[in-house]
Amino acid sequence: MVSRVGVVTACTLLMAAPVAGAQQRGAIEIGGFANFTEFDNSLPIGNALGVGGRAGVHALPRVALELDVARSSADGVTYTPMHVWVVYDVPADAKTDVVVGGGYVHNKYGDGYDATDSGLSGFFGVRYRLRDMFALRMDGSLDFMWNPANQNYNRAFNGNWGISAGLSVLLNWASRPK
Repeated sequence: MVSRVGVVTACTLLMAAPVAGAQQRGAIEIGGFANFTEFDNSLPIGNALGVGGRAGVHALPRVALELDVARSSADGVTYTPMHVWVVYDVPADAKTDVVVGGGYVHNKYGDGYDATDSGLSGFFGVRYRLRDMFALRMDGSLDFMWNPANQNYNRAFNGNWGISAGLSVLLNWASRPK
């Protein structure tokens, strides 16, 4: 069921892309966000609130490369994920973009639990432009670690999911039709 929903969503976005406007190459998004992370139940850390930052640049009109880093702390453990994304954005209207991304995640756990792990990650979100240079952005993400930090022989993988919301500054952004 979940895979059918993903396929239908991806096909809908791809069909909508040719009729929508696009950012120009070199458009930059820099932003900060607050995030909530729910960790895999096998990890020794509870749900956590944190903050982070992102920077992205459009390599192609609808495709950007983006890096984000966040930090949170719960139960005496710090958590620092770093994501490297390929982001595809589709304008929904003159002020709103649907953003979908996938890529690599590297997690560092510190203080009371010193470990690292890596995996694949994906997200789905919305960017709403307030003015020419400012936008609100909200994303939901899922990280899938194939070599988990907890190294439990009963666990083949770990999965953490999160929600982030924040403000972005848009530089060299293409104008949109009204």
